[in-house]
Amino acid sequence: MSKQFAEVQQDDFMKFGGERPSYLLIEDALMELGGHGVNGNNFKNDMIKLAGWTGGALTTYAQRAAVAQAAFNKIRAVLPKVSTAAELEALLKG
Repeated sequence: MSKQFAEVQQDDFMKFGGERPSYLLIEDALMELGGHGVNGNNFKNDMIKLAGWTGGALTTYAQRAAVAQAAFNKIRAVLPKVSTAAELEALLKG
């Protein structure tokens, strides 16, 4: 993916309205890379966890904003360098 994403800030997880925050655009890109639908959503969740997210299904990003910020910015740094789901997974694992 060649798209660049703005750096994710902790307060992005608490914003309502206006432009879509970068982390939502990153989530969209992950879902697209993972195949949309259930597969895309599962892939997105797996990649965010690989990047360092420690929250469960009922934990919001705002509850652990620093952890979420670090995970999304890790993905943000490598996402433009990959063209497949396997490439992204390998970069996040390595």
